[in-house]
Parts: sequence; structure tokens; C-alpha cells
Amino acid sequence: MNLYDIHAFLEGPWLLAALTGLGFVVGIVTGLFGVGGAFMITPLLKHMLGIDYTLAVGSSLSFTIGSSSVGWTRHMRLGNISWKPMFILGVFAAGGTYLGAALHGELKAAHPASFDRIMDAVFIGILLLVAALVWFGNRGERKRRSLVQWLPIPPNIKTKSGELEDLSLPGLAAMGLLMGTVPGMIGIGGGVLFMPILLLAVGLSMHKAVGTSLGVVLFCGVTGGIIYGGKGEANLWIVMPLLVGAGLGVQIGAWLCQKLHAARLQRYFALLVCGVVAYLGVGFILRLVRGGSDSRPDAAKPTAASWLMITLLVAAPLIWGLGVAYLFEWIRRVRAKKKAASAAEVAAEGD
Repeated sequence: MNLYDIHAFLEGPWLLAALTGLGFVVGIVTGLFGVGGAFMITPLLKHMLGIDYTLAVGSSLSFTIGSSSVGWTRHMRLGNISWKPMFILGVFAAGGTYLGAALHGELKAAHPASFDRIMDAVFIGILLLVAALVWFGNRGERKRRSLVQWLPIPPNIKTKSGELEDLSLPGLAAMGLLMGTVPGMIGIGGGVLFMPILLLAVGLSMHKAVGTSLGVVLFCGVTGGIIYGGKGEANLWIVMPLLVGAGLGVQIGAWLCQKLHAARLQRYFALLVCGVVAYLGVGFILRLVRGGSDSRPDAAKPTAASWLMITLLVAAPLIWGLGVAYLFEWIRRVRAKKKAASAAEVAAEGD
């Protein structure tokens, strides 16, 4: 699918500019609040740019490959990943993503006239849950046994570092399956949901929960990119401008984060989520009042993609994400060397 095959409110260079701007906003949210802003992409692609929901879901999942790989690489360097739970949750979350994509397709086939309203209702419910978790969630360290440790279903495993013991393997598998269903159906990265689950239900520390959740998101993104891309329901002309904009915006967001009061950021994020819910809710009510069909008779049916295109939908965001991660790491090292050299000069002058 090329750029001019995308049915949207804008086309050509104007659409690319709008997508880059949307990615920029998402990047600011990510840098400012420390959690992915990908939950905004699917509904805003649909309602602000007029892109078909299914195409928006598939492209959003491909986008999360690039966005999550940047953070995951950094947390891997910092040792903030619990590898065994990440692989177990990730493999089963990939299966959940497949189920979520199948559910998405079944809903669209069974209810074409009301599919957009169903998706809006699901988004509103999920985002309200996210807002509640962020607003009321306790982000402190947990001392008592987690849900997965409490489950009396063998076999049990422990993390390599010994941080956690008696983790129920079937419990982790079931949790991964459920976690993956959400991004597979509606296209959100899932990190903002996964992190509280890893804190509360698995019992990981805050830092390990952040890094591990990014790894699980990466599993979901790759699976979703393959599934939706294979059906022609993801497009690099949407994905790459979003990633370029996000790469720029995350730097602005990180700078703003240093300027704002840290204690208020959590609730600011919850208010932002509520704002997105309000935006979706108004549109949802208007469509209910107006009635009629949500389907677009002018929308072209997607065609199956080649293996080359499927590979590009996974590889291009991944290469971009890893490239940005290593660029940031190189900049950090250069700054550290300059700072060390300046400190050495000051010390030499003092002597």
C-alpha cells in the first residue's frame, strides 16, 4: 500500500506532516510522563485523521516496535529486566495478540455497521481503567507475596537474580495471554497497563517492572505487525512519520519533565487520559444520536502483503528504535567524557 492509497481526511505531504505532528505529541507525552503515549495513537488516527480503525490498529502495533525498543535497550543496559518472566509473559502475550487480532476481525465482520462505536466503547473502558490505575495506583515497592506467587498451581519458577521465588508458571502464562489480547484487539502498546500488573500481580520492583513491560510490549508489537501487516492492515507510510515525530518529541518531553514538579506528573497523566476519554466520549455520543452505519463505502479493501512488506513493517521500526537508542547512548557517553574532562581541568587548576 502506498501513501495515496490511505483513505484519510488529508493526503500526500499534508498527511505525512500530520502524522509527524501526532508522533511529536506522543513523544512529548512519553518523555514527560515516563510511560508510552501509544495509547493515544489508534483513536487519534481514527478520529483526527479519519484513518480506518483496523489500519490504525495494525500501524500502531508496528509503531510500538520502534518506540518500545528504544526504552527496552536502555533498561537492558541498566539491568532493569527480569528475563525469565519477560520471555514467559512475552511468548504468551504474543499468543494473546493473535487472539486479540482475531477478535478484532470477528467483531468487524459481525457488526460492520456499528464496529467503530464498539471500538470507541472498548477504548473508553480501557482508558478509564488506565486513568484509575495511574491516579490511585501505589508505585511503591511491595513487600508481601504477589498474586502469581500466591497461586497454588505448579510448576513454580524463580527469577535468576533471586528477587522473586515461587512464581506460578501457569499463572504467568495466563497473565501473558490476557495482557496480549488488549493490544492485539485495539492496538495500544499496553505498557501503561502492563507495568501496574507486573508490580501488583507479579511482584517485580518498579525499575524491573518498567524494563520488563517494554520487553513484553515488543513481543506484542512484532506479533501484531506480522498479523496485521500480512493482511495489508498496517502501513509504513503511517508508521515511520509517527516514529520520526516521536523521536523528536520525547526529547522535549524529557526536558519538560525536569521543569515540572515530579509529585504532580502522575496525576497530570491521569488527567490527560481523561481528556482523551472525553474526546472519544463526545464523538461516541454524537454517533449514537446520529445513528446510521459506521462503515465507509469508499474505503478500499486491504490486499495481502508480500513477505518483503511484512518484514519491513517489523524490521524498519526495530532498526529505527535501536538506532535511536544507540544514538542517545553515544550522546550520553560524549557528554560524560566532556564532563569528566572539565572536572579534571578544574582539579588540575586547583593544584
